[in-house]
Amino acid sequence: MKVLLKSLFVLLTVCSLSLPVYADPVERAASPELTVPKAMRLLQSHGYHDFRKIKVERDDHEIEVEARNADGHRVEIEMDLFSGQILAVERD
Repeated sequence: MKVLLKSLFVLLTVCSLSLPVYADPVERAASPELTVPKAMRLLQSHGYHDFRKIKVERDDHEIEVEARNADGHRVEIEMDLFSGQILAVERD
């Protein structure tokens, strides 16, 4: 009987070692997207105003905004959806 229990213990131990181990996937903590109000405040701090069109392009990770610059010229601004960095400014 002792031999049978010992054999059973060894068998269970070996079987448990051969099972695949699944760990929870490690996900990078993604930066949260900027909200539209926060993006507008960032642009205002850079002298932009009179916002006309605001388009969130999640596929491109951008926010596109039509506004006026500090000199009053109409511009189209592209900014990073996560960092708020201004990527491009085009004058209309």
